[in-house]
Amino acid sequence: MALAVAFEVPMTKVVKVFLDDGADIFPSYDRPTSKIGIGIDLFRHKSRPRYSTAPLRAAITKLIPQDAILGDALHPVAIPAVNVTQGRPQVFKTRHKAEWNRDWKLKVVDIALATSAAPTFFELAEVDGSLYADGGLFANAPDLVALHEAEHFFNVPVTAQRLLSVGTTTKSYSLSFDSGRQLGIADWMSDSRLFSVTISSQQQFVDQIVAHRMGDRYFRIDHEPSQEQAKDLGLDVSTEVAQKTLLALANKASTDVLGSKVEPYLSHHPQLKIIKES
Repeated sequence: MALAVAFEVPMTKVVKVFLDDGADIFPSYDRPTSKIGIGIDLFRHKSRPRYSTAPLRAAITKLIPQDAILGDALHPVAIPAVNVTQGRPQVFKTRHKAEWNRDWKLKVVDIALATSAAPTFFELAEVDGSLYADGGLFANAPDLVALHEAEHFFNVPVTAQRLLSVGTTTKSYSLSFDSGRQLGIADWMSDSRLFSVTISSQQQFVDQIVAHRMGDRYFRIDHEPSQEQAKDLGLDVSTEVAQKTLLALANKASTDVLGSKVEPYLSHHPQLKIIKES
């Protein structure tokens, strides 16, 4: 979605593509609930990811031409991923600083697959000879990446920045004492518990740090689902019910703030320019 914004793809088109292709990207299956069923499911996928990247690639190329390179972007953008070949986090960037020559020739679709390569869900992505995993492993909430970009690389003091953060119905995830303390592999993988704890705790931590540093110059748009709504959602759930729930939550979160609280952020005039090769 960030890459689509950088290429000025209308968000109505982005929403339509993911509504149309969501069930192909994350096809439904009978989710096991018993430990035996979960164990069998884990065994079936012990040597392969659950989903194919082909439908995701197809969806991305409906939004951005498959031969487009990052240097074609209309606006500066930074996309986190984990370079598992080199064993370090990496942020793919447009050339909005003269000396940044590493990424601008890379294909956008490959970068999009790299930042989306969630472990166990999709295969690792290959970009320019290295393998990559989902950027959400270290920057699921990339607010700090944006803050650091401006402050460190462009010497913009935090007091001169505003940061608008758009969430994804992040839910505070907690476990019941009824779950017990002796949680094994099947327990942690059940209902994506491990991923949910990681994502929720990371998001809340980043939100607190950025809010402490920026105060009222930081604004986050998000809407936590109710307990009933949460039952319909999931990291890899794209059923019709899930889609309707997400759209309803998005509509509520946006209409509550449009024309009021976000006005100072929407009136911003970008100053960074992408350096194009002659």
